[in-house]
Amino acid sequence: MMLKAKQKGFTLLELLVVITLLAILSVGALVAYDGLTEKAQASATANNTGAVDRAIRQYRVIAAEYPDQWDNLVNGAGVSLTYMAPETLEILSPLTDGGALASAAAALEAVGVEELQEASATLVAGVVPNLQHNEGATSGVSVEINVASATGLAYLTYEGQTTLAGTSGTATDSNRINKFNDNFETDETNVLIALGFGHDAAHSTADSKVGIQTAPTYTSAKINPAVNYARYIGLFHVAEGASPALAPTNAAIEWHEKAHFVGIIDPEGNGIDDNIAEAISAEN
Repeated sequence: MMLKAKQKGFTLLELLVVITLLAILSVGALVAYDGLTEKAQASATANNTGAVDRAIRQYRVIAAEYPDQWDNLVNGAGVSLTYMAPETLEILSPLTDGGALASAAAALEAVGVEELQEASATLVAGVVPNLQHNEGATSGVSVEINVASATGLAYLTYEGQTTLAGTSGTATDSNRINKFNDNFETDETNVLIALGFGHDAAHSTADSKVGIQTAPTYTSAKINPAVNYARYIGLFHVAEGASPALAPTNAAIEWHEKAHFVGIIDPEGNGIDDNIAEAISAEN
């Protein structure tokens, strides 16, 4: 006949030791994962900024033009979109002067940007901000227009350039623009048209050998895609001149025959270098 071993439970001291060890391990896990979300977002932003920029440049090489149907960041009345984040509105101003628009449109058309997706200034109910420009998502509201018929375009220019015709809002700090390209010196006028690389712009490349996937969404603590336009933004250099105080109708302003693609920025106005630096900083 076999005897069962005498069973006994944990003592109170043993239970306290186990609970203490579990608490220590939990704290260690929290420390290890602290900031993981921020690191992932920073890394994704750096990768997306670079990937979109490279894809557009590769498309230009193969197709001899840039993708078409970009998002116009002002509405049909030349007013900024209210659902753009404050950080985006800080760096963009509406350009509505007829002469300037005609010159900018001609420069964009010369490199393949012939049509724009134009949305309402305010959100269409039930449609996320990133799809406001998509005709399928906002039937009868979002429209496709010829760039030459646009009544306004978003642009970046230098701080203090208050006489630039057809402008409103606060112009962008010159040092920010100079970071995108060292040729944009602070004692000169440079006009950069800003267009959103959205849903339809990516789809316009579908039949190309270098078709670009649907543009990624940008997210951060300041940009919420549920309420803000969160596409990456392309900058096109369309004019330059000798003095920041000159209006675009002045003969000293030279409008390019062809727009020059400067690069991609995120909705907060950060370029590739800024995003890579942020990603590396988040990892350390």
